[in-house]
Amino acid sequence: MSLINKMLQDLESRRATLGSGAGASQEIRPLPPQRVSVPWAKLLSAAAVAVFGGFGVWWYAGTQDAQVAPPVAPGPASSPAAPAPAASSALPPAAVAAPETPSAVAASGQRQVSAVQDKTGKTSPPPSSPPVRAEPPRAQTSSTARAEAVKPRHREDREIGLRVATSLGSMPQSQPVAADDARIEKKMRTSTPRERAENEYRRALGLVNQGRIQEAAAVLRAALGEDHGHLGARLALFGLLVEQQRLEEAQALLQEALARDPLQPQLASRLARLQLERGDSRGAAETLGKAAGAAANDAEFRAFHAAVLQRLTLHKDAVTEYQAALRLAPQAGVWWMGLGISLEADGRGAEAREAFQRARSSGALSAELDRFVEQKLRQLQ
Repeated sequence: MSLINKMLQDLESRRATLGSGAGASQEIRPLPPQRVSVPWAKLLSAAAVAVFGGFGVWWYAGTQDAQVAPPVAPGPASSPAAPAPAASSALPPAAVAAPETPSAVAASGQRQVSAVQDKTGKTSPPPSSPPVRAEPPRAQTSSTARAEAVKPRHREDREIGLRVATSLGSMPQSQPVAADDARIEKKMRTSTPRERAENEYRRALGLVNQGRIQEAAAVLRAALGEDHGHLGARLALFGLLVEQQRLEEAQALLQEALARDPLQPQLASRLARLQLERGDSRGAAETLGKAAGAAANDAEFRAFHAAVLQRLTLHKDAVTEYQAALRLAPQAGVWWMGLGISLEADGRGAEAREAFQRARSSGALSAELDRFVEQKLRQLQ
């Protein structure tokens, strides 16, 4: 019995021990995971400072190169060092934009080719795929560099830009220089004597409209000094001299031009009229005769020439000129009358009567001339 009681007591003590251990185990729980406090604000601030600081350094270096760096002539000896990986990774991929000037294009293209040569050891252009991260050309202006830094390009733009830069890298430096020379030559181009004479002629017309005749005459002489063949300036000056009754100067002005070139019908006809007014009919006929070769199709000139010849009683020559003028203008009644007068004086009465009849039928005669023609017709009956 005592042994059994001892065993029972031992069991009870063990049960009590197990019961106390289970209770204690219920009170024990695992601690929640410890939260590590990460200073995100400080990390973000530090990252932002690093990014903006790197961008500022890159932008400042780009502006300094754009201000002081001359265009780099293409050649393997002038290849710059490859850009640092850290600097290129801090910037967004940008296409190689077309520079503003041909020299800047050549410089940027040379930098791209040199970078490819340093990495591959070959002169062939880089492959179009996979996409290539290209640093914006350092020779661009500050505004272009900033635009390239903040505005990423598409893959096609980058590939096209690299191909353009590679092809332009081999361009000779003489091409942009020639373009610059052409622009300079265009800017330095001076006006021709003809243009200066035309400008003076227009200025003189303005002075005439303002009533400043003496100043206009001086300006017209200056125009003829620039270009003695300016017809408008010479005729305008001739008119001013005639109005002022300076007939000797007016005649000398036209004779000077006709001495250089007698085949000027406009000047010849005006000089001949002036010579007729001054009583020099033979001189007028000579002036018109010298210019007749250039006035074969000028009806007015040929009729005037015929009238001068008629005044000199050179009726055969006058008939020839009248007939030529009437072939060009068959309705000119006055010229038919003049032809009739010369035909009658040359003893060709029937032809003269026909010419007078054509003059009356034209309906272009004044009342006085119509009466004269009617009288001639009665005489020739």
